[in-house]
Amino acid sequence: MKVYLNPGHDRTLDSGAVNAHLALRECDLAYDLGCLVQERLERNGIAVICGQRDDLDAVCSEANEKDADVFVSLHFNAFNMRATGTETLVSGTPDSLLLGHCIQSNIRAVLCLPDRGLKERPGLFVLRRTAMPAVLAEVCFIDNDYDIRRYLGCAEEVASAIATGIIQYPAMIGQRAA
Repeated sequence: MKVYLNPGHDRTLDSGAVNAHLALRECDLAYDLGCLVQERLERNGIAVICGQRDDLDAVCSEANEKDADVFVSLHFNAFNMRATGTETLVSGTPDSLLLGHCIQSNIRAVLCLPDRGLKERPGLFVLRRTAMPAVLAEVCFIDNDYDIRRYLGCAEEVASAIATGIIQYPAMIGQRAA
């Protein structure tokens, strides 16, 4: 299996969401998480391509050209400093729903934050422009101090949870076909 990991945003051009008083930027957290997930996947013999840049068209083109089997974008949500939980956005295809379920259930089990579930977002650029099952994981809310501190206290476990979800996915496809 070949995985395309896309840590959200760009550390130079687009910080994404921020938590100003904790001096946290989504792009940095996503990059660090992407590195941890990549390490775990590669340790399990899975090929990983990792791309974090502002040019989403280039990200999607690279994933398509490299024939990735799945596309996983890593993000941290923001809303009103009170919203909480984990959610995974999916393109809506059966395979993306299955991949999203594998990842969402594992993140949720580690963070123990409210389960905001799977949300179909077929119009979202990275989900629409990739040719393989694609999901965008919103790990937690960066602007909610409880959420983000919870994440920071177990970032390694969250990375393992995401990697486990990706590793579980092919077996789930096999079960669905049986």
